[in-house]
Amino acid sequence: MADSASPRKPRRRLFAAYHVEATAFLHEILNVADRLREARAFDGELALHFDRQAEVLRTIERCGGAPTFSDLGRLLRVSRQAARELALAAERRGVVELFTAPDDRRALQVALSPRGRRVLEAQRMPEFAWVFTLLGGLELPAMRSTSRVLRVIRQRLERDAAERRQAERATARRG
Repeated sequence: MADSASPRKPRRRLFAAYHVEATAFLHEILNVADRLREARAFDGELALHFDRQAEVLRTIERCGGAPTFSDLGRLLRVSRQAARELALAAERRGVVELFTAPDDRRALQVALSPRGRRVLEAQRMPEFAWVFTLLGGLELPAMRSTSRVLRVIRQRLERDAAERRQAERATARRG
């Protein structure tokens, strides 16, 4: 009995140490994400764009077409009315165009305007000098390795979220 209990203690300590390191790693990712959201380029403008307008433009582009207000709301995880307001604000800024859906004349669809595509492209590539200053000294293999780790974490979180939504829908159908 004493022999079987002794191997478990080191294993628990090993898992405890892993748990502490893994949690610290996740918190560091969150801290970096917060700092990146606040980061300013040398001209004082946001270095990276995580604002609502940028999110709307990326969402429209990612859907691969021209979503309706309902589709946009679902993709942004906001109400149809909130999506409508975001789309109308983007239209006033000239970054999207609204047009009537061909299959439902009552519905409006949202598409990127030429200006919206230019804005999106400009937001995608932060200023080289800022990126170089931030990441200077990091070797490409280290960046690729870190990117791979972050991608795996993101994919696991996305898969978990999808499974949870599927389970919630199944529970709702039964209830």
